[in-house]
Amino acid sequence: MVKLQLHPRTGLRRSALVILGVVLGLVLPGGANAQTLRVGGTGAAAGMMKTLGEAFSAATPGVRLDIVPSLGSSGGIAAVRDGALDLAASSRELKPEEAAASLRAMHFATSPFGLVSSNPAPGDIKSADIAGFYASAASTWPDESPVRVILRPRSESDSTLLGATFPGMVAAIATMREHRDIPVAATDQDNFRMAERIDGSLVAASLTQVLMEKPRLRFVAIDGVAPSLEDLARGSYPYGKKFYLIRSARQNPTVDRFVEFLRSPAGERLLWQTGNLTVAHE
Repeated sequence: MVKLQLHPRTGLRRSALVILGVVLGLVLPGGANAQTLRVGGTGAAAGMMKTLGEAFSAATPGVRLDIVPSLGSSGGIAAVRDGALDLAASSRELKPEEAAASLRAMHFATSPFGLVSSNPAPGDIKSADIAGFYASAASTWPDESPVRVILRPRSESDSTLLGATFPGMVAAIATMREHRDIPVAATDQDNFRMAERIDGSLVAASLTQVLMEKPRLRFVAIDGVAPSLEDLARGSYPYGKKFYLIRSARQNPTVDRFVEFLRSPAGERLLWQTGNLTVAHE
């Protein structure tokens, strides 16, 4: 049994295009003269991209961003490949076959990555104990209430990131998947909704999604440190989730302007405000 202590301190292509067609059918008719930059991808970056898009549109008259929700990294990448999106925010790098399809990836931000819970005082856990804490059905929070793990699909990038971040997590997650009563959240937004609804929940999350969506969830401190941009920048909190901007290799001046905006002082300020370190500050 692992117990926390309180501490003071596929059908992707088809589904992507179907969702895209529905959303664009709703938003495009009113803006005949506006140039539209179509953006989708991972739900963890949706709030960040919405904030960046609004600021970019305000600074670039005649251009607006349309955010297509709930595609995921792989769905967003597929939609860029097929020309249905101009950009995708991805929480993973391109696979070799995607890079071979005339796609380009740019790492533009990193957000602190950790564990959140609906428990009002989730306490602290040692990084070496996280795998056992995940895998044990007897794990409890400091108030003695049970821990309720929520998993993500095998193909989801957060599952891969968890396995790569903490020792023993690949085996721990595999053990959890053997239990049929363990819930699985399909999207980043489902992940938060389920975690809010389940008492004692435990899910993985990035700081940017928490700041943008403001769920009724709290971060678990790891080795005595809660996720923050300052601690991620100085290395005292070493766990981060990288975000990549995916675009076609074909020339697109509007995409170029958006990339320039991300790299500008205004773009860097917004990335910080939305819970992200820019590449220059890592």
